[in-house]
Amino acid sequence: MVRVDDAGKRLQQSKIEREEILSIIEESTKVWKREINDGWLILVTSLFGIAVGAASLLFYSIGVFFEPFQREFGWNRGQISGALIYLTLGLVVSGPIVGWLIDRFGARVVGLVSIPMLVLTMLGLHNLGNSLLAFYALFFAAGSLGGGTTPIVYTRVVNGTFTSSRGLALGIVLAGTGIAALVLPPALAATIGASGWRAGFLLLAIAAALAWPLVMLGFRGVESAAAPQQRPAEGLDRAAALKSRVYWTIAIGFIAVATAVSGLVVHMVPLLRDAGLSLPQAAAIASFIGIGVIFGRVLVGWTIDRVFAPYVAATVFVLTAMGCALLVLGTSQTTPVAAFAIGFALGAEIDLIAYLTARYFGMRNYGFIYGSIYSMFSIGAAAGPAIVGHLFDSYGNYRVALWVMASCLVFGVLVVASLPRFEKER
Repeated sequence: MVRVDDAGKRLQQSKIEREEILSIIEESTKVWKREINDGWLILVTSLFGIAVGAASLLFYSIGVFFEPFQREFGWNRGQISGALIYLTLGLVVSGPIVGWLIDRFGARVVGLVSIPMLVLTMLGLHNLGNSLLAFYALFFAAGSLGGGTTPIVYTRVVNGTFTSSRGLALGIVLAGTGIAALVLPPALAATIGASGWRAGFLLLAIAAALAWPLVMLGFRGVESAAAPQQRPAEGLDRAAALKSRVYWTIAIGFIAVATAVSGLVVHMVPLLRDAGLSLPQAAAIASFIGIGVIFGRVLVGWTIDRVFAPYVAATVFVLTAMGCALLVLGTSQTTPVAAFAIGFALGAEIDLIAYLTARYFGMRNYGFIYGSIYSMFSIGAAAGPAIVGHLFDSYGNYRVALWVMASCLVFGVLVVASLPRFEKER
């Protein structure tokens, strides 16, 4: 009889616990939905701003300019893709500075000043002459002067606005890079085919300029986009963050991943052209990268609100390494799958860095901490295309480069998977 009573008590207790869990889930879902509904304008503004920022516009477009530049200027692929090194140098220089300015003056002001600077550099590329040095200088200017158009600005606003739905919100806005990857290659291919490569840069200048009125209106009155009235109490200070193992684990892991993914993305169009595809066909398959980015951003963002983020990152990067292998071992039928897998990883990188920065270090010095990690991430993003380009020039094909990039992905998986559990919510 005692055992029956004990069993009944345990069943009753289990029922109460289940009801409590369901109540917590229901309440969290309500908060999650309310945040998304209330912050829709912030999401739209940030999504479009990231899509037409310095990194997105130049990173996803440069592959389409390879053939016109080779034909008109005689530059090889290593020289052309090397421009991304100078874009990265600009981002490395501007990243911590932009982060500090955001912490001091607010994301809205930084964005409104930086967007016109980026437009001017696009117009400079539109008027480019046969000077490789000028080409590199304009890419450096885009990274340094246009640093306030990167995710540093937009993720600061999103992280400061959303809490329960932070992962999904970051995934939505950073899907802007996927939209750029999806739209830019075919749009530029059509524009260049009809009016020449200079018209392509004019199109990029117009796209960059459209972000200004959105930031002007979309971030008006938004607390996390304005200059802080007082420094938030939660979060680590800069010195403690820079000394932590977590900071350098995130930086090193994502440098390796950025090297691989950026190298694959930038060379996807010429790689497919070497396989015998026409420029429109190659651009169409490359657009699968954009589809992968969009799915990756949203799905990964939704998942990291529920599953430990480093494990999610490791899983995604393993799938990307498999996509890289498909480019070597697969057929033309598997190429869209490989492009999608590469884009899926690209859909996980920046939003994971933003999410991990906020979770591990808090919002006290988010701009500076994220900006410095983003700068190092940009080093990998610029080195990858240059490495792949030089390996192609050395071996005459992309086979060796693809295996090198797959190795970088595996290394990134091992590093990111070693991150510790998050602290309890502050």
